[in-house]
Amino acid sequence: MKTLSVIDLARRNTLCARVQSAREDLDVAIAAYNAAVEEAFTHVQATADVYNGLIEEAQEWAEHIAGQIQDYYEVHSARWQEGEKGQAYDAWHVAYAEVSFEASDIALPDSLEWDGEDASSILEGLPEDPQ
Repeated sequence: MKTLSVIDLARRNTLCARVQSAREDLDVAIAAYNAAVEEAFTHVQATADVYNGLIEEAQEWAEHIAGQIQDYYEVHSARWQEGEKGQAYDAWHVAYAEVSFEASDIALPDSLEWDGEDASSILEGLPEDPQ
């Protein structure tokens, strides 16, 4: 073969057009996917915000209870504190004082990206003959 035939050139041109169209379809599908993920994530984020607010409220409540237990414990004598009831109160206080709730830390996933080669242009740029 000295050069691409008319049939080969026609097939190449058809392939270039089909590859380019498929690449455009892929770009549209990726953009639609990313938009759907962002839209779905708004609900996830709103729900996480409610959860995090309640976690903060629960943490504040536990700290408040720990403070009340500690206040009660401290007004009693050293003898009471060292006794069975005092030790029970101390353990009760520790349970509330050491509790630590973890808020959700959910982030929007990275967008789907594809930076593939421009196969259509590569096909089109291939030489037609040995030159």
